[in-house]
Amino acid sequence: MNISELGYLLVGAPDVEEWRHYAERVLGTMTAESDGVLYLKIDPRAFRIAVLPGHENGLIASGWLVSTPVDFAAARQELVDAGVDITDGDAGGAHLRHVQAYFSFRDPEGHQHEVAWGPISDFRSFTSPIGVSGFITEGLGLGHVVLTAANDFTTEAAFWLRHGFGLSDILNVPTPAGNAQVHFFHCRNPRQHSLALGELPIPGGCIHMMLEVATLDDVGRCLDRVEEHGVKLAATLGRHVNDNMTSFYMLTPGGFALEYGTGGKIMDWEENVVFETTRGSDWGHKFLS
Repeated sequence: MNISELGYLLVGAPDVEEWRHYAERVLGTMTAESDGVLYLKIDPRAFRIAVLPGHENGLIASGWLVSTPVDFAAARQELVDAGVDITDGDAGGAHLRHVQAYFSFRDPEGHQHEVAWGPISDFRSFTSPIGVSGFITEGLGLGHVVLTAANDFTTEAAFWLRHGFGLSDILNVPTPAGNAQVHFFHCRNPRQHSLALGELPIPGGCIHMMLEVATLDDVGRCLDRVEEHGVKLAATLGRHVNDNMTSFYMLTPGGFALEYGTGGKIMDWEENVVFETTRGSDWGHKFLS
């Protein structure tokens, strides 16, 4: 599959009010509501995160974009030929997602994914309600998502290497039960990783998602807001080895973590050398929960 970017995430919640406060007052995103769905806007696209009410808290699906209808048809056929069960989207679902068309499927670990093409937006500019200077998405996509692969890591990683992703780097994390693998994957853009898989048994299946902001001051001010609004910190400020992101982690209303960072490395994949490390950060990132 010629995946161009992580286009959007669908998140479930019993209702959207906790997410609205978190998005506007902590993350600094714009919000809009339509037919009960809360949309989080961080750039000229109509949305990047959609919170669907009437669900349990948690990630529902990761939405991957391809560039053209030809790529879309080819991606669908590739998965069908590989024996993956496909559910074609309908007009109502496409309207909710602000895309021309989409289909959904589950990977070997059971995580739900969608492939879509043709995002629809009026390209209204982003203006943060609390002064965030901007989110970094142009040519890079939403950010990244990290999912569990505790049942059969080898099969899960091989699936994504066959279907649209390249390996960026490998991390081995010491745990009380022994080392756990984390593999980082890129698609057809220069973000160091758009998807990662962790050999970690995290309830709900989503380890974290990431949003990248324009400046270190944006990160620091968000840390202040985390304390002000009583949001639980998941990991302290630090800088990662693989993508140079200076970031911290906090819990979302969905129960999974969100990494909020700046300074991500822009990659040249023709020059990249895949490496393995036994520590994830140059400094900081002390995990608290």
